[in-house]
Order: sequence, then structure tokens, then C-alpha cells
Amino acid sequence: MMDSKIADDERKSFSGRLIAALRDNAQSTQSSQFCREFNLRADGAAVTVHGARKWLHGESIPTQEKILILARWLNVNPAWLRFGDAENSQYIIHADDVPGLDSQQLMLIHDIMSLPPAAQLIMRDLVDSFLRHDGMQTARRLDRQHGHSS
Repeated sequence: MMDSKIADDERKSFSGRLIAALRDNAQSTQSSQFCREFNLRADGAAVTVHGARKWLHGESIPTQEKILILARWLNVNPAWLRFGDAENSQYIIHADDVPGLDSQQLMLIHDIMSLPPAAQLIMRDLVDSFLRHDGMQTARRLDRQHGHSS
């Protein structure tokens, strides 16, 4: 079965981003060394030297699980690594970095950060508005509890 030009281009683009991220992090782009370093972080999702070579040469794209391992290792955004989404490449959020937040909350933060700057400002205004409204409600409750009228 012949691969489509689009799929081939996608694999080659992924390979280019992977190699760039490896170089940015002073990591080897040699298949055997890359494989060894990946597998140290893989926690059961190991790759073979042959599989690693295919990623590096644009012959295949890893599974999402392996993309996440690569992204964490190389400090890049998983969406950027997989799809080349330059707009979001600088945004990296790890659950370990933000204690007390669950995965749904992290997804919300990531989604907001993925918006264009103008939309992020609108979201900031909206959140501020909710916080001001909640603050006024809290102040009124406290006033009522302490016998003050508002």
C-alpha cells in the first residue's frame, strides 16, 4: 500500500521537530543513544532501536503515550511535537508542576493558553468579572452575618 504525500509529509515534519527538540536539549540524534535515553523515561512504554530510527528518519510517528513521554523529556508541548502547532509550542503544563489541580483543570488552563492573545484577554476579563461578582456576594454575606446592612 502506498502512503499518501500528506502522511509522508506529516511523518517528515514530526521527525524534524523531534530532532530540533533533541538538539535544543543537547540530546543525541543517533538511534541507539536516543532509544536508551527514551527508555530510561518510558516507564514500560519502551521503544526499540528500530522504532526510534523510524521516528528520527520520518518513517513513523509514535503513539500519543510516547509523544507525551517525549514532550515531557524534551520540555516541549505535546501538540507542537505531534502537529507542529507553533502558536502553542511555548506552553507546557505538567500535573507535577501544579499541585492541587486535577487533569480537567489542567486541560482548561491548556485550552485557555491555546487561544489567540486577544481571546485570552477576553477570558481574563471574564474571570475577573466572575471574581469581582463572587467577591461582592461574599462581602454581602459577611456583612449580613455581622449585622451590617449593604
